[in-house]
Amino acid sequence: MLSGDRVLFHVGSYNFNVRHLLVVAVLVIAFTTAFIMRSFPIKYGFYLNEFDPYFDYRATKYIVDNGLEAYLKWHDNMSWYPDGRNIPKTSQVGLHITSAFLYKIFGGNSSVLDFTIVLPVVVGSLTTIVIFALVRSLAGTTAGLFSALLIAFTPAIIQRGNLGWFKSEPLGLFLALLALYLLISAMKHKQRIAIPKAIVGGLLLGLANASWGGIQYFSIPISLFFFAVTFLRNDIKIPLIVAVLFTVATLLSAGSFPRPGLSFVFGLPGIALIGGTIFLIVSSIVRKLSSSNTFVRNNWILIGAFFAISIGIVLSGTFVGSSFRYLNAINPFLSSQNPLVESVAEHFTPTLVDYFTDYSILIMFAGFGALMAFRHRNDMSIFSLIIGITGVYVSATFARLLVFSSIGIILLASLGLYEITKSIINYKASSESSQKKKRRIESEKISPTNKSLKIVYTIIVVILISIPVIDNGILFPQNSNWLSSADIPPSIANGGTGYRIKTNDWIDALDWISANTSSNSVIASWWDYGYWITTLGNRTSLADNATINQTRIATIAKMFMDQTENGLKVAKDLKSDYIVVYIVGQRFSGINSSELYVLGNGGDESKKQWFIRIGGFNENTYLEQDGFTPTPFFWNSTLLGQLIPFTPVSYVLNGAPSSEYQPGAMTIYSKDIKYPENGKEGQPLKLVYSSDSFRSSRPGLFFAVLIYQVNHNYVPKTISDPYNEIIDNKEKFSINTTKTNNDMKSTNESKLAVINTAQGPITIEFFPDVAPEHVANFEKLASSGFYNDTIFHRIVKGFVIQGGDPLTKNDTNKGAWGTGDPGYTIKAEFSDIPHSRGILSMARSSDPDSAGSQFFIVLNDSRFLDNQYTVFGRVINGMDVVDKIAALPTIQNDQPQDPNSARILSIKISDRNMTKS
Repeated sequence: MLSGDRVLFHVGSYNFNVRHLLVVAVLVIAFTTAFIMRSFPIKYGFYLNEFDPYFDYRATKYIVDNGLEAYLKWHDNMSWYPDGRNIPKTSQVGLHITSAFLYKIFGGNSSVLDFTIVLPVVVGSLTTIVIFALVRSLAGTTAGLFSALLIAFTPAIIQRGNLGWFKSEPLGLFLALLALYLLISAMKHKQRIAIPKAIVGGLLLGLANASWGGIQYFSIPISLFFFAVTFLRNDIKIPLIVAVLFTVATLLSAGSFPRPGLSFVFGLPGIALIGGTIFLIVSSIVRKLSSSNTFVRNNWILIGAFFAISIGIVLSGTFVGSSFRYLNAINPFLSSQNPLVESVAEHFTPTLVDYFTDYSILIMFAGFGALMAFRHRNDMSIFSLIIGITGVYVSATFARLLVFSSIGIILLASLGLYEITKSIINYKASSESSQKKKRRIESEKISPTNKSLKIVYTIIVVILISIPVIDNGILFPQNSNWLSSADIPPSIANGGTGYRIKTNDWIDALDWISANTSSNSVIASWWDYGYWITTLGNRTSLADNATINQTRIATIAKMFMDQTENGLKVAKDLKSDYIVVYIVGQRFSGINSSELYVLGNGGDESKKQWFIRIGGFNENTYLEQDGFTPTPFFWNSTLLGQLIPFTPVSYVLNGAPSSEYQPGAMTIYSKDIKYPENGKEGQPLKLVYSSDSFRSSRPGLFFAVLIYQVNHNYVPKTISDPYNEIIDNKEKFSINTTKTNNDMKSTNESKLAVINTAQGPITIEFFPDVAPEHVANFEKLASSGFYNDTIFHRIVKGFVIQGGDPLTKNDTNKGAWGTGDPGYTIKAEFSDIPHSRGILSMARSSDPDSAGSQFFIVLNDSRFLDNQYTVFGRVINGMDVVDKIAALPTIQNDQPQDPNSARILSIKISDRNMTKS
């Protein structure tokens, strides 16, 4: 549609004309704008952003310093103490390897840290060029230019790729979009050009999946496109060749990395790609065997058969289990009911307000673009429609996935803007041909529209797109336009709060840890800060944002929220040398110049409700009716209450102070350090460091990073077992219960089972009150040695581990695993106990009364299993062992790659008072 064919100069046989100059100019503007927008955080300092980038930087530097071979063997002992972490199998290998490779080429004299801070900005800006190439292949040059400009401003893309955001998304999206461009471009070229493009595109998509797990999403639209292309093209020779080569290259590339490895090939993403490719092959055969009149019908029958096979694969579970987040993105109706997942801000479900704020007028243009794509109904427009619809669909689950809806909406909005612009700049007039031809022939006559109409249209489009960019308080909420959404301080600079300010509290505290603690010190903190402690503090941490051991995170939550002495015992059991606490609030002057405080602005004081839920405690005991204000029990009886150096002095409602809490009242605090550095001799903790803003007397915000040293000579005076039961306010409840299963039945007289596995022991308590037959059956089989040397033969990551099949004792017939039983069945004993994490339940076939010996342990809350399977016990100790088994590599049918690593050595039944949990 662009005009301007006047030749400016020649490069060999290629003529560079005015139109090319315009395209280059717009792309330069898009790249430059994207670079500026993504560089906004530099006003707060030159830092890595958020938490994960510090780990990714550390891993990249490890490759640069030690080489790739050492990295692939790296077991990091400074994280997840004492177990450590297998880095290549649990992290974004593609990101680390690619970044280290790029640093060696382009790093020059810069440090690895500086390089990784800038890299996301460069990659994000280059993505404007890639999206131009992709959309140009789909809908033409003008639509491509629109997309390049739009992606430069889109908040969801910027916020996950700005300065210092050295995480998975920027590189993963860049590589995936480049792979899509090569795939689409290959579909449109001759075989000689299509083959190398398809192969390179597949290799890049595999690398993208190794860089960010979220790239698994692209397997969905690509597979759907393979299904659709048979209806949209008469000649599918090139699409068939491209699909086969692209899929094979993707599987080989992704499968060659430690992560995702074979779990991608044999998981749902790989099966989707393989299924779409096989359909394309079979469809080409059907086309040859069918007439032109019967092909469409036969093709639909073939789709029905593939759909039935897909349902069978999903229901049978004959695939490597995907993470719950991936399954939840495909099926938004799944609910994890896992407080650890729910506590992460990027896992919150987007609202309509989020979509309007991020896309505004683009939604209207995207809707028109979708309509035009459907009207055209060629392979390129249908692919655009598939990307748009699936992108919006998967983003409805997690805020983090708004990047995919952004890609889809930008693509369709660019198509819509192109169609509108084309109709404005040109109009088509119909005329009839000569009467002599005896039939009507439409011919197009292109006429320029009035120049004033072009100017008015241009002004309207510029205004419409400018409103979400610069509006501040008229249509958009204050500080929510596209420009201000890019103005996000690095988390290390604003303490992970929502304030647009810079504070050195965390940086100084981490420097203090590095300089003033011994090199072998173990630091306990909430898992959010683990990466900072390990990377910047250069000290060993107990947990971090990898969340590879949810039991460890729950244990840390128990440490903070249990009664003080119990919490101290947990801290000592975890071998903690120091405990870090982070409190945010505001200081103001009270009567007689006394300092008073308000808490609750983004530190641990704001996260305590998640501590409570993740630790499995009863919120009503710790929080007032508003679900946020701590109760006196919290302040007087919990370790976190003692670690927070403040005490409530009054509650203010409508300007009137009161000594008792009232709904809606604001709590006023005074400073009260319970464990001062020069306090009582023999006290369990002492405050050895507090950051500057805490020590200051200036009114305003403070960001208190507090470091307590643990007294290893102190012997905690526990009044209950912190790993089993907690007694508070004369009310006993289990640490593993939640509001949905507080009435779970378990008697103190019931026996315990210790499942000794190759990874360690798992202690089970039974529910004989609700499932007496199942409990008796399990005890009988265990006591007879029935379970000895069997295998946890089904490991579905994020869902369950399943064992108890006697046929698994035979390693030579793995095809029969999962079909064994004791030779009889028992009737179902369903109850109202939910299938929450740690629950022991009985496996069965389609018949509810078909249970025999096979059982499973739930990894994440799976309420959809309720009243379908019999719950008869739960794990009370050893969920970390369960998590280790769940993390084992698997092969086809969810079987462990190394059966011996998932072996049940024995199961011992004993009385409760004879077993130490």
